[in-house]
Amino acid sequence: MPRFKVKSAEGYVYKKPQRERRIRFKRKYILYTFIIWIVANVFLFLAREYISNYFFSAQLPLLRVENYKKILIFAPHCDDETLSSAGVIQKALLYGRKVKVVVMTNGDGFTRAAGQNFGKIRLKPDDYIRFGYLRQNETVHALEDLGVKREDIIFLGYPDRGLRFLWEKYFDSKVSYFNPLTRTFKSPYSNSYQRGVEYKGINVVKNIQSIIKSFEPDLIIYPYSHDQHPDHWATSAFVKFSILTLNYSCEEWQYLVHRGDWPTPFGKHPQMYLVPPFKLAFTNTEWYQVPLEENMIEKKLNSISDYHSQMKVMRGFLEAFVRQNELFAKLNNEYAKKYEGDNLFSDKYLISKEPTHDIWSLIFEKGADIEAIFAAHDSKNIYIGIEMVGSAKKLISYYLHIRAFENYKYLGRMYVLISGSKMNVIKTMTSPAFSAQNAKMRRKKNQIEIVFPKKDLQNPNMLYLSVRTEFLGRQLDRSAWKVIELK
Repeated sequence: MPRFKVKSAEGYVYKKPQRERRIRFKRKYILYTFIIWIVANVFLFLAREYISNYFFSAQLPLLRVENYKKILIFAPHCDDETLSSAGVIQKALLYGRKVKVVVMTNGDGFTRAAGQNFGKIRLKPDDYIRFGYLRQNETVHALEDLGVKREDIIFLGYPDRGLRFLWEKYFDSKVSYFNPLTRTFKSPYSNSYQRGVEYKGINVVKNIQSIIKSFEPDLIIYPYSHDQHPDHWATSAFVKFSILTLNYSCEEWQYLVHRGDWPTPFGKHPQMYLVPPFKLAFTNTEWYQVPLEENMIEKKLNSISDYHSQMKVMRGFLEAFVRQNELFAKLNNEYAKKYEGDNLFSDKYLISKEPTHDIWSLIFEKGADIEAIFAAHDSKNIYIGIEMVGSAKKLISYYLHIRAFENYKYLGRMYVLISGSKMNVIKTMTSPAFSAQNAKMRRKKNQIEIVFPKKDLQNPNMLYLSVRTEFLGRQLDRSAWKVIELK
C-alpha cells in the first residue's frame, strides 16, 4: 500500500495511510492479547498446583508399609520403581520385610538418551541393546543403594515402547511383535527372566503370574491405570489382568509417573509434597501417601542420581519426585447394576468418571474427549454407555476393548470399532468364542450406547474394559482400564 508524502518544516516525510495503521494496531493487539492469555494461563496453572499441593497434602490419608510382609513392585522401565517407591522400599527393609522388583522393559527405546550417552545420531540395533544393559546396571546400583539384593531384581526383557502393542494386538496372536529398534521378535538379553521369550502378551501374563505365585506377595505396587505413557498403562493392565486370572487376593497400590506437566514444579523441591494432579483429584480414585523421613529423602535423591543416562536428559523431571512423601492410588472394582429400562446415562449406572481436557487438542475436539462410562445388565443383555464432552462426531473413531471373565476364568476379548453410524468388530482382535452379530448401537449427540447379548460373550459375570478415541489414526483420548462386576 503506497504511503502519503507530506511536506513539513523539516522537509518531506512519508506517513502510512490510516487503514494500514489500523491493521498494524489490530495485529499488535491480537499478539499482545495472546501473550497475556498464555502468561495468565501459566500463572493460573502454577497457582492452582501450588495451592492444591498444600491443600491435598493435608487431606491425604497415610499408608503403613510395615503392615505387609512381602512387597512386589512392577516398573515399566528402569527408574520407575525408584521414582515411585524408593521410600516404600527403605521403610519395608527397615522393618525386615521382603521386597522384590520386576522391571518390564530395559528402557532401551529412549533414543534421545541413548544417542546422547553414546555420542551418536544414528543408532544401530546393537546400540539399543547395549543401552538396555547400561540401564539395567543403573537399576541394580540404585536399588542396591536402597538395600535391595541383586537376586530380588528381575528383568523381563520386553520391548520398550512396545507393551501397548503386546497388550492390544499381539496378546494371543500366532506371530510375535517385532521390535523395530533392536530388530528382534524376542528378548535379546541373556539375563531376562525367561531367556529368549517371544514378544507376545500372553507370555507377559505367564511371567507375571509365575513371579506372583512363587513370591506370594501381600502387597503389589504397579503403575496407575490413568498414567498417560503407553508402557505404563499397559503394565497396569497386564498386572491387573494377571491378578484377576489368578484370582489372587492381596493389597494393590498404584503409582503415577506420567501425566502432562505433573509433578509441578520440576526440579528439586524436597520441602513440597507429591499430590494428585488437579484433574485426577476429583475422580473415583482414592489417594494416599507414605510420608518420608529426611534421611530417606536424601537416600532417594542419591538413588535417582545413579541413573546417569537419564539425568543427562531429564534431570528436572526425575528430581521432581524427591518430595516429603510418595503418592499412591487405590481403585476398587465397579459394580454394574441391574438395568431397569430407564436412562442408561444416569448417575446410578455410572462406573467411571474420566478426567477431561487432558491435552490441548481435546479443547477443540470435544467429541473425542471421554467424560464418563456407564454400565448395566439384565438377565439377557449387557449395556455399555460412553459419554463425551461434546457431540460424538462421525470423523472420530471410538474403540471399545472388552475382556470377559466368568468366576475369574478368562473367556476371551473383543475389540469394537464405532465409526459413523456403523459398529464393527476388528476381526484380528476378536476371540473366536465371541460374536457381535446381535449387538446393537445407538448414537445421540454426545452419547453412544451399545447393547451386547450375554450369550454372545459366553455369559460373563465380570468385564475388564477400556475406551479409546482416534482421529485419522491418531489417539486423542483413552479411558483407564476398569474392572466391572455384573452382580
